[in-house]
Amino acid sequence: MPLPPLWRLGACAALLGLGQNGLLVMLPLLVAHFGLPLSQWAGLILLGSMLFLVGSPFWGGVADRRGARLVVVQALLGYLLSFTLIAAALWASVAGLLAPMAMLVVLAVARVLYGLTVSGMVPACQQWALALHPGGERLPALAAISAGLSSGRLLGPLLAAASLSLSVYAPFALMLVAGLLALLLLPGVPQPARDTGALDGDALDNRALDKNALDKRAIDSDTRHSAAAHSSQGLAHRLPPRSNLAYLAMALLLAMSVSLMQLGLPASLQQALAIDATRAGHWMGVLLSLGAVGALTTQVGVVRARRLESRALLVLGAVGLALGYALLAATATFTLTPGLSIGLGLLFALGVVLASTGAALAVPGYTEAATRHQAQGTSAGLLSMAHTLGYGLAALCVSLIDPGRLLPLALMAAIALLLLIPLARRGRRGARTAIARHGGHS
Repeated sequence: MPLPPLWRLGACAALLGLGQNGLLVMLPLLVAHFGLPLSQWAGLILLGSMLFLVGSPFWGGVADRRGARLVVVQALLGYLLSFTLIAAALWASVAGLLAPMAMLVVLAVARVLYGLTVSGMVPACQQWALALHPGGERLPALAAISAGLSSGRLLGPLLAAASLSLSVYAPFALMLVAGLLALLLLPGVPQPARDTGALDGDALDNRALDKNALDKRAIDSDTRHSAAAHSSQGLAHRLPPRSNLAYLAMALLLAMSVSLMQLGLPASLQQALAIDATRAGHWMGVLLSLGAVGALTTQVGVVRARRLESRALLVLGAVGLALGYALLAATATFTLTPGLSIGLGLLFALGVVLASTGAALAVPGYTEAATRHQAQGTSAGLLSMAHTLGYGLAALCVSLIDPGRLLPLALMAAIALLLLIPLARRGRRGARTAIARHGGHS
């Protein structure tokens, strides 16, 4: 039985989570085997990630103009080439063919290539999925892409850790095989006639205006009314500026809060459970895996099944995110007493699952709302850019704030996201009022 198109697109999106989390799991061995300190590896990873700020909006626009297939193919090729370069540079360094500085340059080039190409993967997959499933199928389509990302983030650490027992190069081979399989799956995804419904509407409006202009050349007032009607219709196809900014701010705050939670958990676990860094790392693996399972279950069982509309998803997701971080921040303040370590561990697990479930609900909620009246690839690219900026701001906070205070800061970001939801609603109401006024004057 052939795989459905959405499953194929979800498999492509899964590569992003697989590569990101798999590389994080490999860091201790990379530091030990290849001579580069952890700070340089962290800088290389950040270099590739921050280039998503440029690449995601650019490739989203390309997907709108040229089609999503082109963008996904170049992202897959960039993914394969970047990891091939990293593995080849590491092998050449061990073999004595590359000096340490030359290896660092090649690794930097590989990460730049990754950031500039793979940044188009998720916006293009989202745009493609929305083009294949318009109307009431939009949320399930977005959920399929989100589920693919969660699957990659869940499987990446597990597969990388298992393959490291074979060789330090084994995870790279695994990522390359996954990329090749995604390329083989891609031809089974149909290409819609036009990728963006909003652009189709604009084309129809333009044709209607051309016909009116031919029929009413001599009547100036009718020509003015036609132009006013076209202006109001064009306004209807654009996302209101205030609402657009609100959704971008939500994306930034969500990504920032998730990153702060991941970066702040190890120190909080060590303090609350009185454990060393190694055991805290083991706890982190368990907690993040539980969170990924919760997110994947939510995306498939709630979002994919269309049980809630986008606004309900956004509100419930923001509430779940805030509750999860509140529980984590409160648990981190407890003092360990004999017999309570398991109980505290369960509270940490519940907080991570709540936060991950909230994020799984909120992301498709604001993504569907943001892409409803704007070119879908461009809007998805801007949201991806906001996510990347949120990760960058979280990394900046780590260098300025004590690690023990990162969980309360994540809670503050989630509360700010929740407060933005009414602002987005007022922006949409204002835009509808403006459209009605334009229509009435025409």
